[in-house]
Amino acid sequence: MRQQAAKSRSSGLAAMVLAMAMPVTASEYKPLRFEEDWRASCNKIAPKCWRIGEAATLIFGADARVRTEYLRPLDFGIGSPGSDNFTLFRGLMHGDLRVGKHVQAFVQLGAYDETGRAGGPVSTDQSRPELQQGFLAWNGDMFSLRVGRQEMTLGTSRLVSVREGPNIRLAFDGVRASWSRGSHRIDGFAFRPVLNRPGAFDDSANKSQAFYGLYATLAPERIAPLKVDLYWLGYERDQGSFAAAQGREHRHSFGTRLFGSAKGWDWNYEAVFQSGHVGDQTIHAWTVSSDTGFTFTNVPWSPRLNLKADIASGDKNPNDGRLGTFNALYPNPTYLSEAALLAPGNIMDLNPALTVKPIPSLKLVLGWDFLWKHHKEDAVYTPPAPLVVIPETIGTDRYIGDQIRLESTYRLSPQWEMRAAAVHFRAGEALTQAGGRSVTFLMTSLAFRW
Repeated sequence: MRQQAAKSRSSGLAAMVLAMAMPVTASEYKPLRFEEDWRASCNKIAPKCWRIGEAATLIFGADARVRTEYLRPLDFGIGSPGSDNFTLFRGLMHGDLRVGKHVQAFVQLGAYDETGRAGGPVSTDQSRPELQQGFLAWNGDMFSLRVGRQEMTLGTSRLVSVREGPNIRLAFDGVRASWSRGSHRIDGFAFRPVLNRPGAFDDSANKSQAFYGLYATLAPERIAPLKVDLYWLGYERDQGSFAAAQGREHRHSFGTRLFGSAKGWDWNYEAVFQSGHVGDQTIHAWTVSSDTGFTFTNVPWSPRLNLKADIASGDKNPNDGRLGTFNALYPNPTYLSEAALLAPGNIMDLNPALTVKPIPSLKLVLGWDFLWKHHKEDAVYTPPAPLVVIPETIGTDRYIGDQIRLESTYRLSPQWEMRAAAVHFRAGEALTQAGGRSVTFLMTSLAFRW
């Protein structure tokens, strides 16, 4: 009886400690964990937060995810008629040291594994313990500076993303400086992406690529619902490969984004023009994207209807010395769907979708995406980032196909999240003329944050 009582007290104490360590709402977690600041809650989350004297605080955190994927056939069946069924494992742990009001030192370690992938792991699947992030920062009231290895997203992650779908998230080595005042912010940065290697603590900056630029977010008071992003992004790599050009790539992207919400409406419009050169060809590429939605807040399940419409330019004439294929740089590979079948180059799409929330913790999305080549003479492109040519599709018809997607997100608690997705892609003439077939994709994931 005494042993049972002791076990009961021990279990109750462990539950109390665990509950104290957990935040109350999911919004206290950020997609970039170094942006969280738990210092004001240290007395409530003692197992997570240590006081070091009167001026310093050390905060710990962790992330874990298991994701399974099924895909049939591979590469639209063009040369790869088989299927793939694999599981990805991700574990991350971080320590966030805050000294005084402004100084921050952040270290995040990660370990990654996969099992079952046809042909073995790809470069973003597997790594022994590795430094995912590690930087020193000064976070002033208006000015901040971050030096070292760090993750970054810009805007809606259409051009620069942490790459959440794949197992290993994208990080950069370099420096980022920011100025902010109210809702206005300007960022300048100079980076090289981290090159993933499978060994322990052997990742390094990818010297074959460079990424730098300026990114500003403005919120004019006279048009309060509307916010504006203005940016210039410079991109270099030793070897770019497109249907109409190969060689050293030096590309500049000049873009703007208009976004906001009011009275149930939300909108996000973006336009980018690119110049530069690939090999001996000059670049004249562009993209325009839009996402317009309306949420019926007074209707059960709060349905949101939206329409996405995108164009990422392609190349019309491979012999005119000008490359028209858009390069999305470091994009979110799941921008079109969780299946990540296509990359944003030489593509047009219309994507109506319905989002509902039967309960606050459950979100369901049903979408139907119709896709075409921008120019018939160019190819269909696929991930990994930024894009990969399917050479058999050069010159095939324009209609790529359509995909129906059903995605769900269920948050069991602020720490636990379950996700699932089913996608059926029906191949169009751009693929079938190259020997392509329709594709079925299934995904489940379970993620934990602390």
